[in-house]
Amino acid sequence: MPHPFPHRYVCELEVKDAASSWLKAGPRPPLLGGNPPEFDGSDAWWSPEHLLLSALQICFRGTFTALCAKPGIKPTSFATRAEAVLEKGPTGIVFTSIQITAMATVPASQVEATRELLAKAKKYCIVSNQLQTEPTLVAEVTAG
Repeated sequence: MPHPFPHRYVCELEVKDAASSWLKAGPRPPLLGGNPPEFDGSDAWWSPEHLLLSALQICFRGTFTALCAKPGIKPTSFATRAEAVLEKGPTGIVFTSIQITAMATVPASQVEATRELLAKAKKYCIVSNQLQTEPTLVAEVTAG
């Protein structure tokens, strides 16, 4: 059962070197992140673009799993692939398309219901619904 709202999340960034940073969130393993090769970074770490697509997939899977619980649908396999195109647009550099491909295996009698639940998972996925939200900034700058 989910915890009551509101839910709060905190992540921290710690500079590792001139090009990469550690991403931390409590007891979870840290992730090394930085710009992708397309922005003079490296493919040796997680980029913001890859993290966004990964967040989308994790959220989509969690939403789908929750929706499957009520009708008792239990896929024998489930995987997703997310692909995005980043381009210059009139408002700046933006994702012009994001596609998530979901692959699930279920008994023949559950194929149509599973398709419907996948569509609902896309509709109710929190990350998917936030992709156009303007973030707020709290700037903490110290001299040193």
